[in-house]
Amino acid sequence: MPPFRFSQIGVLFLLFLSSGLWAQSTVGIRIGVINANQNIHIDDTKEELSRKLGADLAVVAEFPLFFFTLNPEIHWLQKGGKIEDLNGSFGDYSRTFNYLEIPLLVRLNFGSTLGFSFFAGPSFGYLLNGTDKDHDGSTTDIDLDFYKRTEFGAHMGGVISFGPVSVDIRYILGLTNIFEKASNIEILNSSLGAGVTLKL
Repeated sequence: MPPFRFSQIGVLFLLFLSSGLWAQSTVGIRIGVINANQNIHIDDTKEELSRKLGADLAVVAEFPLFFFTLNPEIHWLQKGGKIEDLNGSFGDYSRTFNYLEIPLLVRLNFGSTLGFSFFAGPSFGYLLNGTDKDHDGSTTDIDLDFYKRTEFGAHMGGVISFGPVSVDIRYILGLTNIFEKASNIEILNSSLGAGVTLKL
């Protein structure tokens, strides 16, 4: 009989760990809202657009592992900002960017029945489309040739859980410039979000 090697022990341990991880995993649906804005840097000047509300719908998964949880998520969410005319003649003008965003979060858990958690992790976003809307409600499609389709960022926040229902508040930070056509222009997304998740 051949000797039992440490590599074989490692493979068995990984198989055991992965089977336990999948056995305890859960999937849920999250419905949320985000308060989004954009920071615009042109050379040495900086402008911050007013915040605008957007939708945030997601499928979330939980993989408990020791005292923390791995939380991959898939979001459809709306980023952007609003320009408000001080003279009042033009009215509000808003930009909405629809993203498919995938954060990979690590969550530290405290408590059981009434649980509280902190989470943070990187995210990858893909720009699907966008629209401009004026004060009359008329919309036009944004020319995506001026924008990078991919964005890297981070999600961080806290969660309160009540059995299968959880409520989270998060900050979504864009780390990469989304503007494509000029090297002296930088546009960064940022958002405050809140949502309710129901485990299935």
